[in-house]
Amino acid sequence: MEWHSYRLKGERRGVAGEILRDEEFPCAFCKGRGVVRKTNSQCPVCRGQGVVKVTPPVVTCAYCLGRGDFPVRSNITCTVCGGKGVVSVREPIEVCPSCRGTGAASQSKLPCLVCRGKGVVTTRG
Repeated sequence: MEWHSYRLKGERRGVAGEILRDEEFPCAFCKGRGVVRKTNSQCPVCRGQGVVKVTPPVVTCAYCLGRGDFPVRSNITCTVCGGKGVVSVREPIEVCPSCRGTGAASQSKLPCLVCRGKGVVTTRG
């Protein structure tokens, strides 16, 4: 398996494909502030709460690298995670054989059709 590591929010580090079991995460779209910095308006993802609730297990969104926006700094929520930065999965998982964990289709900027941008697929085992 090949995992891609990257910096998440603050001092937290995430590894694409690593299963996370928390139910609450800082909102990736507003960086946990509750306010969208560019527009100084309430965050549409967390509705001003600064946190998002998800049903575990989850993985960090491979398509936006957990940032919540795509393209970067566009103020457009990621189509894969909806701006949360994480996506729910069903276990067991493995790296997507099509995109190799990147979440993006080869030679395009669209989400991978096999894993739907998650970077992982459920193992059939």
